[in-house]
Amino acid sequence: MAERLLLAFSGGPDSTGLAVHLRDRNPLLAYVDHRLRGRAAQREERAAVRRIARDLGLPLVRTRVRVEGPGEAGARDARYRALEALVLRHGCTAIALGHSADDRAETILFQLRRGTGLRGLVGMRAESRVRGVRRVRPALQLRRAELRALGAHLRPAEDRTNRGTHQTRARCRHILLPQLEARLDEDPVPLLCELADSAERVRATLESRARTRSVSISRSELLAEPAVTFPYLVEAIRGAGPPLTRDGYVGLRAYLAAGRGDRTHTTPGGEMWCVRPHGAFEIRLPT
Repeated sequence: MAERLLLAFSGGPDSTGLAVHLRDRNPLLAYVDHRLRGRAAQREERAAVRRIARDLGLPLVRTRVRVEGPGEAGARDARYRALEALVLRHGCTAIALGHSADDRAETILFQLRRGTGLRGLVGMRAESRVRGVRRVRPALQLRRAELRALGAHLRPAEDRTNRGTHQTRARCRHILLPQLEARLDEDPVPLLCELADSAERVRATLESRARTRSVSISRSELLAEPAVTFPYLVEAIRGAGPPLTRDGYVGLRAYLAAGRGDRTHTTPGGEMWCVRPHGAFEIRLPT
């Protein structure tokens, strides 16, 4: 059976470029309306989405979401959950995202800022699985300018909020990367992506080792794991959800070490860790 991709489509330069890049594979374009911008901007964006889908001859589905979480993280989570629902509803095999090498470099800087190890240094993976749904990034080897050039003739909509620097990711794009380039006198994006590739190879080795150990492991064995590899064993046990931050792993380890069976520990991903008698523990996944 041929793979049918659900392409996360905003009508912007990146997703329009990806739509052109994948046009021969006939992806299903999926527009998620966050209703976060003014009415005029929303009308303009919806019109651009319909026009570009029509010009490319690609099918389009639209859905609305209510953003409940705070800031950009809340909007991103709402968007992904809506896309996951559309994948299942329309029988698609994966969500295709318009991320480029530049996005990967920005993500690495973002992760470094919040504290990370090898998992964060990978930045973005060409393929991942979250909450049981595959996410693919077919343009991850392209530069942003290359990707956008593919769809420039279609006059994509421009999200004006991307020009500001009030969001952390936007500051990585508009401030940190240009400063790095000025200091290094060299484009930092290929350098950061090379670092990410190396981190990915090390990460794959550690994760393979962790999976073989996580089948039946006790709390004491988990706590005996060195701090540098503890996160990989934790993620092998969790099996899904975004990686924790550095402080998240520290907090989880402290909870397990305390051995308080009368308390639970909830990670940012929503799962609850519960210490049980005789050195065991239990993980309750979010519903």
